[in-house]
Amino acid sequence: MPGDFNIDYFDSRILTGVINKRPLKHDVFTSFFKRRPPSAAELFELHVRTRNITMLPAITDAAPGTMRKGDTLQAGAVKAPRFRPKREFRAADRFKIPGGVNPYNPMEDALSRAIAEDMDLHRMEIDFATEIMCMQAMVQGKITLYDMVEGNKPVVRCTVDYKRPEKNSVVLTGSSVWSDPTSDLLGMVDDWGLRIQEETGFTATDLLLGKNAYKYFRKHDDVRKELDNRRVEIGGMAPHIAKKIKGTWNGLTIWAISQNYTDIDGVVRPYLDPDCALLVTSDAESVIEFGLPVDNKCLGPTEVFAKIYEDDDPSGTFSIAESRPLAWTKQPGWTVLAKVA
Repeated sequence: MPGDFNIDYFDSRILTGVINKRPLKHDVFTSFFKRRPPSAAELFELHVRTRNITMLPAITDAAPGTMRKGDTLQAGAVKAPRFRPKREFRAADRFKIPGGVNPYNPMEDALSRAIAEDMDLHRMEIDFATEIMCMQAMVQGKITLYDMVEGNKPVVRCTVDYKRPEKNSVVLTGSSVWSDPTSDLLGMVDDWGLRIQEETGFTATDLLLGKNAYKYFRKHDDVRKELDNRRVEIGGMAPHIAKKIKGTWNGLTIWAISQNYTDIDGVVRPYLDPDCALLVTSDAESVIEFGLPVDNKCLGPTEVFAKIYEDDDPSGTFSIAESRPLAWTKQPGWTVLAKVA
């Protein structure tokens, strides 16, 4: 009838709007990066900046100005990685009643629920890949990008090195390790904070600790009486992220990072080495760029593109999503990684 308005659930514009409104599934490391507006490009020129500030000399009244050097800039072009999860969307599933739902409820739309569940699964996988990328940029100072070859075997495509200063990678030995009660834990962390400040101009804000590092940290004499776990500011953090905050100490938010993840090669790895501590400034210019998805039905820049389509080989209906996030930091000295145990 004229004037009728029907929603096409399978329209790619509708699906793209749905998936971008689904809740983010990010975790600790992604929260240290600012999400940039989606771009119409797929190639990004990445600039990293290190500070080049030394003591300014005093001059006489008649002397000319002192020529100074600006910050040191390094640039490189990187193609945004492409994540494109795909799963079968079976027609029979459209009419199944999920558990816990009243089958006599006329407002229940099994089709829209099935589409939302598919979009949530795609979003979860894409956000997980983004989290791993952010973790690598913070912990390792570089990210590794893969291609999939025949047989679905991952092959390293390239490594994007953000040039973290060598002095920002520390290995403690002897009586300096945190398990030694005589070690100067407070002095070490203050020294690492100065390194971050020299490189970025910002003070350290957060200390992320692996499982063993946190165990020795909380028992250390420099910490026991000063760790404040009564006033924890979580802002708009998701509960599963906020639970990792253990309090504040020496002006820093303390995090305990103990979980593992399964890498692309099937190996289980820790997000942060159990024996390591990572000092961070959240004020650094660290961002996630989003490149343009490579799909003829994608009409413009978007964080995540989604569509449902028919295929004859294999026969079926499939849902697919694509996102091209690239995490990078403009100030490579924003973290200090230390093996403390």
